[in-house]
Amino acid sequence: MDLSKINKEFFRIGDRSKEEFIYVFNKSESLPLNIDCAGITNPMPGYFIRRKGALFFVFEQILDGEGTLVYNGAEHKLEAGDFYCLEPGSEQYYYSSAENPMKKIWINFYCDFFPKIFEETGLTGTGVFHGFNAADKMTQLYSLIQKTPDNEAIAYPVMNILFSIVSDLSRFVSEKKDREKISETAKMTKFLLNESLTKKINVEDISAKLYKSKSQINRDFVRYYGTTPYKYLLDRRLELAKFMLANTNSTVKEISDTLVFVDEHYFCTLFKEKCGMTPGQYRLKTNGK
Repeated sequence: MDLSKINKEFFRIGDRSKEEFIYVFNKSESLPLNIDCAGITNPMPGYFIRRKGALFFVFEQILDGEGTLVYNGAEHKLEAGDFYCLEPGSEQYYYSSAENPMKKIWINFYCDFFPKIFEETGLTGTGVFHGFNAADKMTQLYSLIQKTPDNEAIAYPVMNILFSIVSDLSRFVSEKKDREKISETAKMTKFLLNESLTKKINVEDISAKLYKSKSQINRDFVRYYGTTPYKYLLDRRLELAKFMLANTNSTVKEISDTLVFVDEHYFCTLFKEKCGMTPGQYRLKTNGK
């Protein structure tokens, strides 16, 4: 990298009295990556950093507490288990909660080809990765730097660990997108079930409407809602039956027919099994008679 490009960026800081800080020496243009510094920020209510124009990357793992990051104009709430990557040239303002200040571990480094890696892995501009925990690898990085704060000695092993973190991040983002796709299928299934409390519907019907296999419909719904579509539909119909028993004059048979149970006998048997009493007993109880 061209070290002559390193400028004096806009930089403001708050309380850093409890911060463990390691500056790394021997930056070299012959190295593909140079560590600027690394550290552990212990809880400090008055801690903040405001930065603009820095040419280094910032990787930080929240270990405990809470805080806020304003990154390129967008505000993100931070908590233990969150990770953030701040790219060169960005506007950054992060600070601890006064009531529950953050503890975090971090590294700042220069690398000319990391922007391309971020672009190719789809990480550019993301900033915060909620629920991504790289604490072990960040601790490994910090221990390595603490032991030998010399770029010429540790640049390559540090780079390998950073590559590993970026690879994990890329997989994390990809899997999150897959989970969102799966949940969308489950949400549409739930919508169709809720629309059909008084109409006949089965998994075959949902499969045809969503162009998904029956096994995928069932698998995705269980994964997202913790029950099968069939059981979910029965539970919702029984809830509606309770409402109708308590608030209408409809007969038990009329309620059974409205909610498209097989017949009155099946409805009464199922109701007693799930609710511990017959529909008639439930009506008497809720009406206070």
